[in-house]
Amino acid sequence: MNPNDSYLAFFSKLFELDPFALLSLFFLGLMRFAPIVSLAPFLGNKAPSTVKMGLLICLTLVFLPQMIMTSQTMVGFNFQYIVLCFKELFLGFVLAFFITIPFYIAETAGVNIDFLRGSSALQVTDPFMQTPSSSIGILYNYVMIVIFYQINGIFYFFNALFDFYTIIPIDKMLPSYFFTFQAAFWQSVWGLVGKIVSVGIQLSAPSIIAILMTEMFLGIANRLAPQVQIAFLGMSLKSLLGLAVLCAAWFFILQQMGIQSLGYLKDLEAVLKSFQ
Repeated sequence: MNPNDSYLAFFSKLFELDPFALLSLFFLGLMRFAPIVSLAPFLGNKAPSTVKMGLLICLTLVFLPQMIMTSQTMVGFNFQYIVLCFKELFLGFVLAFFITIPFYIAETAGVNIDFLRGSSALQVTDPFMQTPSSSIGILYNYVMIVIFYQINGIFYFFNALFDFYTIIPIDKMLPSYFFTFQAAFWQSVWGLVGKIVSVGIQLSAPSIIAILMTEMFLGIANRLAPQVQIAFLGMSLKSLLGLAVLCAAWFFILQQMGIQSLGYLKDLEAVLKSFQ
């Protein structure tokens, strides 16, 4: 059976296989996709439970041919199956964690801008991430989701998931060296840490530079004219300049979001390949 020829022909031949074995593979597929559907912002992680369950089942059915082609044995409902369920849940949480990082970076960049311009107290709950965030942080997160779909990031991600089944099949356990810090996976993770911090600063750099320069000039003005209440003037001035520079550099920020998102998806693909 070849899943690349015809899904209809492929699924019609599934009736020749053991139904309990197919059911076990289906539930294992649910285990890997459940954390992704629950946590990924671009899949509506706070959608109603019935919607998420329907999406989860559809994604599992789409990837079911790849699961069958990459698995070497048909796993039955036994103790090994329970261990494989925990393994699939772990891999699902790892994938969900990595794919949500760009959205947390974008939200953090917006929160940094609001913090420096003195409006950090105006925090509301982000409906996508369900975390306290500022107004610009939520705006950055929404824009990041739109850009993610615009650059076809969801297809890049699904393609990486498709290839990941050839690296870690559904019936294969994680290699023992994965749990050592010398593993290629952990080396790739440490390499992403510095990049995450730099990208977060880069997305908020225009407003941060303008606000810090305003602070410096206000400090000089306070030394020259100490009788003037610079603190009250600075609160509104920093907020105004921060928003003005943000609007002026908006095209640059959108461009960087797209470039960094594509680069991060390539890094994610390299991280998944490091499981080998």
